[in-house]
Amino acid sequence: MTEQLARTGVDRTDLFTALEEADRCVALSSDPHVAAEAGYRVISTFVPLALESLVICAEEGESNLRALGFDPLVFDGHDPAAYAWVMFELSTRASAERRSRWRRCVPQAFSTPTAIGLARL
Repeated sequence: MTEQLARTGVDRTDLFTALEEADRCVALSSDPHVAAEAGYRVISTFVPLALESLVICAEEGESNLRALGFDPLVFDGHDPAAYAWVMFELSTRASAERRSRWRRCVPQAFSTPTAIGLARL
């Protein structure tokens, strides 16, 4: 993620400073929602996210998601940097999928998620 963001002009020091601050925010909490919010705050300050395509869940089993045709990105649900990465990755994949559909002239009546993040709690 850092390398990809650096290619778009995001300063690595700024990113790591923001991630370090997010870690400090969640250090006193075991609530994964706090980590999710901190990760979102970090990544959304650096890149626009395709929020309609972000699906992050913790209760669904990995095998159930695979049976539905998804290849979930499994990550640590207590780490704000992991949330930042998965939001960035899912958003990047969604943007690539939209461009691909546009090039293939596939009508897009509604947005469907192209990937799912699976938080391990």
